[in-house]
Amino acid sequence: MRLKGTRVVVVLSWNIVDLAGCRFGLPPDMPDIGRTQLANGAVVQADQRTLTEILDTFSRADEALRKQDLDTLMTIYSQSYKYHGYDKDRLRLVWKDLFLLHTQFSATHVFSKIVVNARATPPTAEITCAGSLWALSKLTGRRVNIDSWFGEVHHLIYEDGAWRIGAMRGRLRSRGDTSCQPIRSSEKSKPARNR
Repeated sequence: MRLKGTRVVVVLSWNIVDLAGCRFGLPPDMPDIGRTQLANGAVVQADQRTLTEILDTFSRADEALRKQDLDTLMTIYSQSYKYHGYDKDRLRLVWKDLFLLHTQFSATHVFSKIVVNARATPPTAEITCAGSLWALSKLTGRRVNIDSWFGEVHHLIYEDGAWRIGAMRGRLRSRGDTSCQPIRSSEKSKPARNR
């Protein structure tokens, strides 16, 4: 009898250890830092010029968000952009809707790994990123976290003389999905902040 009890404890302990890396429910909101930056200790496999160009791409996107300049924002996406059934035209409609419903956008990107394949034709880059997108809701007047992501991989392609987002790796999640995936989207209201 004692042996059976030991097995139950071992199985329960293993299941608890196995779930330790998982969260039940959605991950917490990523703070609104409002800029793009490299994480401390980031792994960067790129020359300085390429790294600067990639960071500049995201800085241009940040500025376009602040100005709600849809045309400029869309220039950071490749003509061949694809992600879970979204192409560049459909993505443009999503951004247009977000701009209609929100103001005072702020994005955060913290890059933990950048790997550039300069030998590919055209050159490509994979960027592992944690970040968030925040804005002020025109409907409620409250600050909302539109999206937060952890461990997302942005796939960039060097196209027409600039780095552009070609795709992202991950799985779209709904509010009821409690599996352990890095992507998340929410409309959780936050009190408005003076900026």
